[in-house]
Amino acid sequence: MGFLCALAPHSYAKITQDYSAITPVPSTNAATDSTVLNKPSNVSILDIQRYTGSLLSPSGAVTQAGSLMIEPYFQSTISRGGYLNDGRVRSNKHRTDSADSFILVKYGITNNLSVQVTPQVNYYWNGRTTASTVHFSDLPVELQYRWIDQNNKKYIPSFTTYLGMNFPTGDYTNLGRALDAAGSGSYALRFGIQSQAAYDINNHALRVRLWGVARKPLTSANIRDISSYGTDDGYKGNAKSGLFGNWGFSLEYGITKEWVLAFDFQYDWAKGTRMRGAYTNGPFERYVSAASHDIQIAPAIEYNWTPTMGVIVGAALTVDGHNTNDFVQPQFAVNFAF
Repeated sequence: MGFLCALAPHSYAKITQDYSAITPVPSTNAATDSTVLNKPSNVSILDIQRYTGSLLSPSGAVTQAGSLMIEPYFQSTISRGGYLNDGRVRSNKHRTDSADSFILVKYGITNNLSVQVTPQVNYYWNGRTTASTVHFSDLPVELQYRWIDQNNKKYIPSFTTYLGMNFPTGDYTNLGRALDAAGSGSYALRFGIQSQAAYDINNHALRVRLWGVARKPLTSANIRDISSYGTDDGYKGNAKSGLFGNWGFSLEYGITKEWVLAFDFQYDWAKGTRMRGAYTNGPFERYVSAASHDIQIAPAIEYNWTPTMGVIVGAALTVDGHNTNDFVQPQFAVNFAF
């Protein structure tokens, strides 16, 4: 109950998500059984369990000043069609797929405050054409502050808040082709909360995370011709995305201290985009696109060969939604902690 009461998750959206890095789990618990992992009898499983982090959950601030976490991700988004307004899935002959890579870099400024930067590149294709080249996406930069330290002995979860900005570094307007779109063209405020706790379940560690994050676009984007907002040649106007975010939970269950089963549940949501503009010789249009949501699950398996190095392999996939993509997203990541 203490864990559940520590959170009031709020919420994100779109295919690009925030991801998790390894977070040390300090504990003062004493163990009474060492039969599973051949550990000393005075050491808790929660002291020696190793994690890489689940696929979708954001991690909290690192626990030591000067700590550096680097986690490169590699993923492919395979479109299965699109969710209509009523939730039905419509197949599309020329569905858009992508290959994406990003690096989560987190540095501990103090024992409670961390900074995280996540540069990302994308490449898109469909049955008719491809992107002209690999493109950089918008750049997220975020400060993370842990207000409450995790205490396994007293069943107290950690509590971290996020505050940052998405910088519009990705191509979004006057594009050569629609698949070159990689950014929004606007600054967006990033904010959210995260909580984490670990429990000894029959001498196996179970780590639980809850989170809620949101993004608030602060500026509109002036657009011409082909753009990230679905416009074509001859268009001139501006667009401003609505608030978007996500909330969810993750479970990581230690089979051994090296092998971990992971599972994420995530609800993504987005308000509509305000569009103002016109095509050449066409009427001026002003409208707001429909809101959207999806539900994702992400099973995965982790192997952590040392306390500071590990790999995770799995896939995220949509199981419900409206006005958004239906996709499967196989991916893997390698984590390094220094």
